[in-house]
Amino acid sequence: MENKWLNYHHLLYFRVIATEGSISKASEKLLVGQPSLSSQLKNLEDSLGQQLFLRQNRSLVLTEAGKLALEYANEIFLKGEEFMQVFNDENLARKFHYKIGVVDSAPKILTCDLTEFAQKVGDNCLVTLTEGTPKELIESLNNHKLDLVLSTNKELSNQEDLIVSELATQPISAYASSDFAHLVNDFPESLNDQPIILPTRHTQLRYDLEQFIHSHKIHYNLIAEVQDSSVKKLMAEHGKGVIFLPDFAALPLVKDKRLIKIGNLEGVSETYWLIAKKRTISTPISDLLIKDFKLQV
Repeated sequence: MENKWLNYHHLLYFRVIATEGSISKASEKLLVGQPSLSSQLKNLEDSLGQQLFLRQNRSLVLTEAGKLALEYANEIFLKGEEFMQVFNDENLARKFHYKIGVVDSAPKILTCDLTEFAQKVGDNCLVTLTEGTPKELIESLNNHKLDLVLSTNKELSNQEDLIVSELATQPISAYASSDFAHLVNDFPESLNDQPIILPTRHTQLRYDLEQFIHSHKIHYNLIAEVQDSSVKKLMAEHGKGVIFLPDFAALPLVKDKRLIKIGNLEGVSETYWLIAKKRTISTPISDLLIKDFKLQV
């Protein structure tokens, strides 16, 4: 049987053509002539014995074989990017540019502690923080644009090639400025008709808070939906309404008398997860963060 070797230039050209949707656009991006690209694509199809594209109007559409080939191409080149990233470090025990993704709802004090710990174990590494939704961050992690994700959503990370570690589960309480001190009495019924600030929809905490409010038959005045924890705290400090936070995140504001605790929400909590991608050559900082980083309460 004749041994067939994969031509990575052909595969790269195919991947760019598939991504751009046409040979002309791929030609502009790759700075390679269209006739040459067409010839290279034909060589790849001949070597595979499969047609990878169908022409529809002026665009190229992937065949089923083309879709499968693109999946492999993406995996191959992402693995290549990981290879270069690892071996471009001064040594394999260090990673000087470490990229952490953090859900936008995460308490800033937790983000700061995680960053400081990464710099400590990374021995002067540069840490880049990126905020986003859990879905966006997991996608960036899968594309090797992030090394670690701090998330409040575990379901999106149910993949065999991801390492998921529970960091902590924290109870949620109601907080507000001193203008709302009277709400401490008869809590949670005292929340009736009060201005409330909730997390944005489609988050687990928002669902749990609404379930708690509904179960206690509380009629409230929703004045804002805010995901960023800093913005929520600022609004509460200015007397805009009641917010809901894990106790460790509110503690500095309570100590400074900028917020007061109204009451505990029994049965409502938020869990934080550290998520990393399994790698052929592991990232030592990720390994240490998942193993040793603890929530400072």
